[in-house]
Amino acid sequence: MPLINRSKKPVTFKLKPAEATAFNKCNLSCSPSGDVTLKPREVLPIEIRFNPKVRLPNFNHDLQLQVAGNEPRKLISLRGVSHGIELKLMNDVVAFGSVVSGSRLTKMLQLSNFGDVKAHYKWDNSAYK
Repeated sequence: MPLINRSKKPVTFKLKPAEATAFNKCNLSCSPSGDVTLKPREVLPIEIRFNPKVRLPNFNHDLQLQVAGNEPRKLISLRGVSHGIELKLMNDVVAFGSVVSGSRLTKMLQLSNFGDVKAHYKWDNSAYK
């Protein structure tokens, strides 16, 4: 997304989130950071990155443009969500207790997907031979 100075004078500004802590918790970032001076008719590309590390609910954050000496103004609203897979075994331990030699005891194990999207898995039977 480019930012263009259509005035006849250079403009010094900085980009800043309306709520910095909430912005950072969502793993959002923008560049350039810090004070920037844009000459007349100069075009500056702005990069906004969303790099989630965990599942995140819907969010809506504003990115503001603060021109030197003026109040910040909303430049753009950023909306998003981060979906993910969250697989959990319902039991941490499967206890078999005492089993007679030559007999068999079967226990059920439950794997649940608490995530937002479909998950594919495959048991590695070679590890249990």
